[in-house]
Amino acid sequence: MARKGNLLTVEQVKAAKKPGRIGDGNGLFLVVGKGKAKSWAFVSRKGGRWREIGLGGFPDVPLADARAKAANLRTL
Repeated sequence: MARKGNLLTVEQVKAAKKPGRIGDGNGLFLVVGKGKAKSWAFVSRKGGRWREIGLGGFPDVPLADARAKAANLRTL
């Protein structure tokens, strides 16, 4: 079951260094790459298939904007 939203803080996003995904809830994830690059992804399930949509890189897309983009995608 998906965690409900707004679990990350801006400080946690800035400090993230370990490669992998960190969930903010409601399908929004911070993806930390091997080279420490960070980006946002929205993950949802439709018709039995998982879909991942890139929302842009951090810090070009701040946490608040990523949450707004994810909320918009959830309504589609």
